[in-house]
Amino acid sequence: MRFLNLLFLVLANLMWAAQYPAYKIASDHVGVASLNFWTLLLSLIIITPFLILQKHRRGASVRRITGRDVCDFLLMGIVGIIPPSVFLAWGIAHSSSANAAILSLTIPVLLTVMAVWLVGERLTLIRILSLVLALFGTVLISFSDFTGASFQSSLLAGNLVVFLAGAGSAFYNAYGKRLLSRFSELEVLVYGYLAAIPFCALIALLSGEDIIHGLPALPVSVWLSIGVLGGFSWGLAMVLWMWVLSRIDASQASVSIYLLSVFGVILSAITLHEKLSLVQLLGGSLVVAGTVLTSEYEARKLARAQQTIS
Repeated sequence: MRFLNLLFLVLANLMWAAQYPAYKIASDHVGVASLNFWTLLLSLIIITPFLILQKHRRGASVRRITGRDVCDFLLMGIVGIIPPSVFLAWGIAHSSSANAAILSLTIPVLLTVMAVWLVGERLTLIRILSLVLALFGTVLISFSDFTGASFQSSLLAGNLVVFLAGAGSAFYNAYGKRLLSRFSELEVLVYGYLAAIPFCALIALLSGEDIIHGLPALPVSVWLSIGVLGGFSWGLAMVLWMWVLSRIDASQASVSIYLLSVFGVILSAITLHEKLSLVQLLGGSLVVAGTVLTSEYEARKLARAQQTIS
């Protein structure tokens, strides 16, 4: 089980890393809100049959959705999905990719804080150490982003929106962890997407984007990008992430998010033939060490405690 937790965290972050080139390709031809509308809709179409199959296998009766449930998932959709999907692209357009890379380093920290606040998780010394270790490794990997960053007043609005997008992502995961006490992993994903999709359509309408009529003219590369985003980044990756999140604390899983920078560098080296520096390799090793430390150490500690009790 410990191996599966670690493996799924690695796979989820690898699939999330693929979203950056996919968003870059698709956003040149499709509006931001329209792109995320089709991305989330595709994810919903892919995941829903598995939710139906899960309910059928468990033989569970249809759970009555209360007003509290509706409010919870509307909150998930508006605060947790719209910012990291729609707002992030706007923020990068009005800031810079270097600034966005730096501001994204706050997501695991924000997630850890929100997990303590919303879920009541313990902030242990080993979790803080793992977070610091992975953060330092990511700084080494992203050193070039720091040299190219600019936080002048003209970019303030874009920087603020990028930060809010990261905060929204952290909120989604922390609040999702809270909802996992009442719903299955697939239910959290499906109901959250159902709440977010109409708002993506509304934002597209208000911003003058054409969701439907321009589809036939889109190149194949855009459809492939939407397939990657909907099938992997917001689809399979989120299923794996929620599966792990239902089994370990959000503050433990948060450290693995720094793996995104590791996979980003590796994918660039493979696809763009960029050379990996010694500093980047060292930084990647620290991120991996931090991820393994927080997932393995506490799992082994819990296993020893259970053996002592038995």
